[in-house]
Amino acid sequence: MGTKDELLKIFLLNEQQWISGSQLAERLKISRESIWKGVAAMRRQGHQIESQRALGYRYLGTDHLDAAVIKMQTRGEFNGEIHTASSIDSTQNWAKQYLSSHQPSQPVAFLADQQTAGYGRRGRQFYSPQKTGLYFSLVLPHNPMSALPKIGLLTTGVAVAVGRVLKQTFPDHDFSYKWVNDIYMNGHKVCGILTEATLELESASSAALIVGIGINLSTVDFPAAVAQKAGSIAPEQTIDRNQLAARLLVAIMNVYGEYDSGKFLPEYRAHSMVLKRPVVLKIGNDKAVGKAVDIDDQGGLVLEFADGTKKSFISGEVTKVDLPGMTS
Repeated sequence: MGTKDELLKIFLLNEQQWISGSQLAERLKISRESIWKGVAAMRRQGHQIESQRALGYRYLGTDHLDAAVIKMQTRGEFNGEIHTASSIDSTQNWAKQYLSSHQPSQPVAFLADQQTAGYGRRGRQFYSPQKTGLYFSLVLPHNPMSALPKIGLLTTGVAVAVGRVLKQTFPDHDFSYKWVNDIYMNGHKVCGILTEATLELESASSAALIVGIGINLSTVDFPAAVAQKAGSIAPEQTIDRNQLAARLLVAIMNVYGEYDSGKFLPEYRAHSMVLKRPVVLKIGNDKAVGKAVDIDDQGGLVLEFADGTKKSFISGEVTKVDLPGMTS
């Protein structure tokens, strides 16, 4: 671990507190000049560090995503690699490019301050402006020889993991799940989740799963095409995105370890915004109109039709929910 990483570790453990240069030098067994150079290097990387004669240094955080900060904030509970960028076309594309030349055995996270071509289901644009949201993709290695992943359970499980962290971070807000992959607040979409699989061509099976997550944290001005539907969680609040990212990575991996058990489904059902409501479900070029009556044990949406029959759908998109004051 280099001087910058060592300094960062100490600063994060003593955030907002003054630490003298002599204390830092003694702790790291290096010169005061090396401390000064390390601090200067951190500042060039965007870390905000206040300095004052007789007091020393005080770490105030950073407004950009930083892999080292996120890794340390996971407190050793995320064992994979973490990569960050100030701007990228899409973290999903970044993850796919990585997989074209790597075969990871541990999870790998890709995060960006901005996406210029972020996308969601059906390739629709996901608006991802600089530093007002959290945009990341997580590669989850999957053994090609094992059973095909239960995508319905994985996506609903990830939604619950993200929802738990959002509720802890923003306790004054209510979040709900729009089957299968969106999180809503006050009738507006604040988070989208996309699950994609890369194929092992020789065995025609899934070699890795890529979960993409986009969260609107403080974005105010949305493009006209999504302005009616999209919303932000806390436009007026300063949010530590590195800390939030660390919490999300840990929470997702905790669910991933047992997602096929479906233990989280009661929680998903309890906060579903579609259950007990008439919906329109689009499946390819077809659509189904009925009342959402359950989320089954595979994460599928169970619709009851006008004639009283029921059917479970494991894929599709809810394009309309009969919910007052909400645009689907």
